Amino acid sequence: MEKSEIEHYLRDIWVREYERGEKLVVDEFNADDIELLAKKEYIKTDDGFVNLTENGEYLGRSLVRKHRIAEKVVADLFLADMDEMEELADQIEHVMSAEVEENICRILGNPENCPHNNPIPKGDTTPGISKEYSVPLVSCHSGESGEVSHIKTEDARKLRKIMNLGLIPGSRICLIQKFPNYVFQLGNTQLAVDKELANEIFIKLDE
Repeated sequence: MEKSEIEHYLRDIWVREYERGEKLVVDEFNADDIELLAKKEYIKTDDGFVNLTENGEYLGRSLVRKHRIAEKVVADLFLADMDEMEELADQIEHVMSAEVEENICRILGNPENCPHNNPIPKGDTTPGISKEYSVPLVSCHSGESGEVSHIKTEDARKLRKIMNLGLIPGSRICLIQKFPNYVFQLGNTQLAVDKELANEIFIKLDE
């Protein structure tokens, strides 16, 4: 069994065991597959039932998280339909590093649900978004500068428009004026957004 097949198995078992609360019976699985997963200490069998081990639960949860984040990326940024989304998400999840996963979550504002409205499990490196220290650009004063902490929007068109400006988490900006539009300095370039977009861009202001 290839690595991707093992990961699909663990993802499926995690969803059924931990989200749906199903009792998984050994007989419904291929005997060779079950033997391999048990040998790798991802699952354990007891009295005819299959359960994830601690390692298996950790890996299964991580895989479900990556898959649902990948679905969110494909749906929001590439406007793929549901069939394309599943196919692309399957490819992306297997090559997504923890660092990429963290950066994607920051860009998307730590989404809580995938496009199917299933919850995205919390990860060990889920970045915290401190509302105490991050404020929307619309609340900043002229002359204030800081770092883009996250983008908070459920509108894919707005997200693409903001990213096309080069505004991603970690970008340093300085607000120049607030009327009639929000004009700010990004590197050597001055850019402008309207109030609606300025309300979606969160800044961690310099102290």
